[in-house]
Amino acid sequence: MLKAKALMIAGLSGLLVACSANDVSDKSAPDSAAAHEQAIRKTNEQWLALIRDHDAAAVSMLYTADGAMMAPGAPIAQGQPALETAWGGLMQMPGFALTFEADQIVVASGGDMALDRGVYQLSLDGPDGAMKDIGKYVVVWRNVDGQWKVAADIFNSDGAPTN
Repeated sequence: MLKAKALMIAGLSGLLVACSANDVSDKSAPDSAAAHEQAIRKTNEQWLALIRDHDAAAVSMLYTADGAMMAPGAPIAQGQPALETAWGGLMQMPGFALTFEADQIVVASGGDMALDRGVYQLSLDGPDGAMKDIGKYVVVWRNVDGQWKVAADIFNSDGAPTN
């Protein structure tokens, strides 16, 4: 009887230790997710600076090697050469200015993928004057060797561009 109690106590002690270990890792997960989210926000700031500088080559390097941009009314631009061409075409448009802001960034529990959802504002000089387009976007991020890269980038307008 004493032996059975000792085994039961040892088993319960082991269970408590195992539960405590899981509790510690669960508490560290939000910190890790927060660090990943902050890294993505920092990369978004870099992306915006490169857009302001009209540096299509550097913007294309923010994407994975097989990354894709899916703009409305255009074929998919996939891979860094196609992305550089697509971004270069946008940036060469008269009056080009683009800003965006993440509303939500969700990092996968494994820390290897993330979703970034937000809004953008695009300005161009059209034949009838300045045009403004407001819309939303989704970016899928992939953690490549500790660096967040854009795997997929899709956006669309809330309505017809306005003058």
